[in-house]
Parts: sequence; structure tokens; C-alpha cells
Amino acid sequence: MGGNRDVEELAELLRELKGRTNRSYAALAARSGVSGSALHRYCSGTSVPGDYEVIGRFGKVCGAGSEELLELHRRWVLADAERKRAVSRAPAAVSATGSGGPGSPATPDVSRDETEGEPDGETGVGAGPDAEAEPEAVPGVAAEPGPLRSAPAQEPGSAAPPPRRRPLIAVLALAVVAAAGVAAALLGKVFTSSGGSSDDRLLLSSRCPVVVSMGQSDACVHELQSLLARAGGKLDIDGAFGPVTQMRVVVFQLRSGLTPNGSVDERTKRALYENAGKPLGTWTPERVTRRIREVFTEEPERAVGIADCASLLDPLYTLPNSNATRNWGVFQLYDGTLRKLGGTREQALDPDWNIRAAHRLWALTHDFSAWQACDRAYRAGSKGDKGS
Repeated sequence: MGGNRDVEELAELLRELKGRTNRSYAALAARSGVSGSALHRYCSGTSVPGDYEVIGRFGKVCGAGSEELLELHRRWVLADAERKRAVSRAPAAVSATGSGGPGSPATPDVSRDETEGEPDGETGVGAGPDAEAEPEAVPGVAAEPGPLRSAPAQEPGSAAPPPRRRPLIAVLALAVVAAAGVAAALLGKVFTSSGGSSDDRLLLSSRCPVVVSMGQSDACVHELQSLLARAGGKLDIDGAFGPVTQMRVVVFQLRSGLTPNGSVDERTKRALYENAGKPLGTWTPERVTRRIREVFTEEPERAVGIADCASLLDPLYTLPNSNATRNWGVFQLYDGTLRKLGGTREQALDPDWNIRAAHRLWALTHDFSAWQACDRAYRAGSKGDKGS
């Protein structure tokens, strides 16, 4: 994995951030809530974490600004996608080269302590040990050869069989399909030029892909960001589809009754154009901070610090986990936690509900054990401030 470009770019940025500090891997790991050996693998490019939160905490500990955190998130998304592609390619590589032996490509270096038993971000749910796979037939591996059979000998003087010709019906079918394609293309041009198609709605035109998604940078993304801003979203309109754009898309989809997957399909495009309200309007970080102090009267500053670590005090902050769930809102409440609290994703995006729900979690133990990683980072930072 270390030779992959996306993974190397992530590791390069991690090393750059670490180089700004005078701390060892062990010291930075303690403040980031991860083991020193795992952090070293991330920085060397031999491993990619399954969740962004570990990387995000490391960036904050190293003093990364908001723009750098966004770039860190972008690089992690690309590196994690490559890690998943490498995992999916592994069975094919094994079938081509056999099990074990020289020349077999190594599977991506993701340590067991990253995939077994470790909670998923702030969720507290472990992945559990991998089940032992039962042997099965591997496609592409030749079967055991049977006895050889000689082909029947051709009688002397007999004519060789004529070459098989493609049936006429297949040729005719291909011609019909090709003609239909040309006709459809011509009709499409006429329909668009006559003003009967997408009008001036760029996202619905042929100039944009069917699905606009993470990593894209063009006029289509610029249009998307403009529509999200019109809906009340706070984001840069720079034409680059990054983490913040994806978060705003997820929330817009959720509040519009669409599947919140962060990819802009046709239904999402039409909903954006037809929207006349402000579904992405929310509180400012200053108002969030005031409300946290009002609710967490026992430890107000610690609660603010943990929320800042979890979501940057953004009520519409949402991050995906590796098990197809998400964390939502100010205190990044996990889907499973929402079910236990009797809440919904929509409620978790209401900052007042989210803060009061987080206080309910705190009241169960009168500590911040539900946010262990951010609490460790906060306490480590507090000790460092006192020492300085």
C-alpha cells in the first residue's frame, strides 16, 4: 500500500503536521487517542485508518487549521477508497497466483487492532473478530486435469468443414441497435436545443455527470455549492467537492426525504432546484457554545472542548463510520446511541436537542466516557497548557 499515490499523499501531510511539533509519536498518540505504533504506520503510509476521526484528532493536536483539516479529510477519503479497492482486488490476485508463495501481492496493511474490537469512532461499538472463512472454489484456478482424449482423425480426402459464419440475425440486431442509438442522440440534441430539456439547470444537463460526487472539481460542483448556499448552507463556493460539501449534501438529502448518502443523483439535483426554503440554516458556533455552557453547568468548559473536538461546534457536522453508520451533530451522536435515546437523525441535527441528549448521556456516569477519544485529547491539552 505504501507505494500508492493517494495513500502516500495522506502520509506526507501527516508527516508534515508532525514535523511542526517537537513531540514523539508516543506523545502525539496519547493526545490523539490512538496507539503510537498505529500512528507511526499512518505517517509512514503502510496503513490507513478505517475512520477519519483518528486522523482529525491528530491534525488538531498538531495545530492544523480549518483549511488543513479539510485537506486532511479529502486525502483520507481518497486513501481509504484505495484501501477498500485493494481489499476487493485481493481475492482476484490470490486466484491468479495461488495461495501463498513468491509473487503473491500483499494485502493492504491494516492492523488487527484497527479492525477487531476497537470502537468505531465515538460509537463504542467494536467490529469483533473476523469469522474464519471456509474454503471454497476460487474462480480462475484451473481444475485438476483429466485423461487426455485424442480428437477423431479426419478421413483422407474428406473436405475440411467450412468456417462458421455469424448468423444473419445477429448482424441485423447490431444494425438495429446502432441505428436506434444514433436516432436517440439526434433526438436528444433537438430536444435540448429547442429548450424542452433542462433549460438553464446545469446539473440536469448533459454537461454534468449523472451523479456528482466527492473528488470532482468543475462547474457542476460550483453550481451544486451555489444551490446548497441558497438553501442556507455555510460552505466555500470553489468548485471542489470536498468533505464540507458532502456534509451539506447529506443533511440536505436527509431533510428533503432522500437517501442521505452524500452523492448528488438526479432526485437530489431536482430537489435542490425546486427548494425554496433554508433546510441548511442552523446555529452559529458562538450560539452553540453558549447553549452548551447553559446545559452542562457541572463542567461547561470541558463540554465545550469535547464538542469542539467532535464537530468543530458545527450543528450540521456529520461523519461516516466504516460500518455504514454515521455520527450526527454537535456531539457526534452515533446512530446506535440515537436509538437508545429514542431520537432520530433529524433530531440529532437540532443543536438544542443534540446538546441536551449529550447531557443525558453524561448524567448516566457523570463523566465524558461516551466521548473517550475527545476527552483524552481535551485532558492532554489541558495538562499541556498548565505545564506551559
